[in-house]
Amino acid sequence: MLYLETLSPLTVANGVFPRRDGVPFLEAEYLREALLTAALSYAIGRDEAFGAEMRRLAQHGFKGDAAGLAEAMSAALLVRQPELAALQPPDVSLAEVTVERVVVCDLESVAAGEEKEVEVYFGSAQTPLLLPPQLSTWLAAATRGFGEQLLAAENRLAARCPSRNGEFYQRLPERLFGRATLPLRLGKWSSESQQGRFLAFEDDEAAGRALLRRFSAAPFPRSLLQQAGSGRSLGWAVLKEREP
Repeated sequence: MLYLETLSPLTVANGVFPRRDGVPFLEAEYLREALLTAALSYAIGRDEAFGAEMRRLAQHGFKGDAAGLAEAMSAALLVRQPELAALQPPDVSLAEVTVERVVVCDLESVAAGEEKEVEVYFGSAQTPLLLPPQLSTWLAAATRGFGEQLLAAENRLAARCPSRNGEFYQRLPERLFGRATLPLRLGKWSSESQQGRFLAFEDDEAAGRALLRRFSAAPFPRSLLQQAGSGRSLGWAVLKEREP
């Protein structure tokens, strides 16, 4: 049995969690997407041939929009590692959700943008997700590597954001990586659709230029959702074996 523990508020795409018999839940696809996004970035960094294939897609091979490119990259990952197709997390029942205001921080103009009310979840919940030992070990490395890169990029880009909470970012690395956990970026944490799936191209100038020119996208999303008042960015969480 695994436990999902949120380290910052968690919300979903339309800002409203679905209900089953009146009980809110996190749809399974969010957990699956978080795991596959980390796995994709890790695979691009570790497998030279796969990384070259993904760069080719970004630079000239894929015809479509940014969301389509992200989906094409995820599909290619499942061809490379079919064992990841077995990742079928269940929905996660949530004890309680609250309505809070979040602010959209524009990381290009470094300014706080619109505020909106959304449902958020903050706490811990059981999930009967089972991972084979070999896959669990690989995903632990993948999620840690992705989480470290994502946090470093966010720290750099959001440094001057008016709503940024410096203390939250100082404490976050230990909470994410200090114990045997699977660190995740979960749910809706940016207003852009790609949600970090291009992060592996962060240090590749040619791929970065192609993303901007062909898809009006960037390796790190250009907006960030933060909890109004606290300045915590949304969606940081961990999966762990012991109850928090």
